[in-house]
Amino acid sequence: MNKKENLKRIAKEIRLAIINMISEAAHGHPGGSLSCVDILTTLYFDKMNVKPDNPKWEDRDRIVLSKGHAAPALYATLAKKGYFSEKILSTLDKLGSILQGHPDMKSTPGLDMTTGSLGQGLSAANGMALEGKLDKKGYRVYVILGDGELQEGQIWEAAMTAAHYKLDNLTAILDFNGLQIDGPNREVKNIEPVNEKF
Repeated sequence: MNKKENLKRIAKEIRLAIINMISEAAHGHPGGSLSCVDILTTLYFDKMNVKPDNPKWEDRDRIVLSKGHAAPALYATLAKKGYFSEKILSTLDKLGSILQGHPDMKSTPGLDMTTGSLGQGLSAANGMALEGKLDKKGYRVYVILGDGELQEGQIWEAAMTAAHYKLDNLTAILDFNGLQIDGPNREVKNIEPVNEKF
């Protein structure tokens, strides 16, 4: 099996885990979770330098899931990567579970940022990337943004900050699925042309 086929297989398994998790919990955000699976799979299984057996390893690459409502996707990916048992996935958002509705870095191994309030992830990722540059570390920082959260002003302030400090160790990835909770982005508040804005 070549690398591309293997990544597709892993992504399929992660999608199935997400559907099972959300079904078991009887709530969640399936669309936003499923739409970022290929991004997470590529990062964790092809790009990022991480050690699941040492989640706080100082030189690890970092990731911020700014669209925190897609936590089931991140949890399923972390479990598949070996940060914790896949059996734990069935405890999504249950009392006492390490897997809450939004990422909580104090309870879930492998998380670099607690998220939930949209628009804050890029600012947090900037801080991590700037710290890495100042400390002369080789790690990269990835942030996954939802297209609906581009309506938040803090995103644009953070984008200007990243450019100002020349954070070439930061990669912002936009999960452009065209939807937000109120409907299609183009109808709620059109964010196009995104490429020109960045």
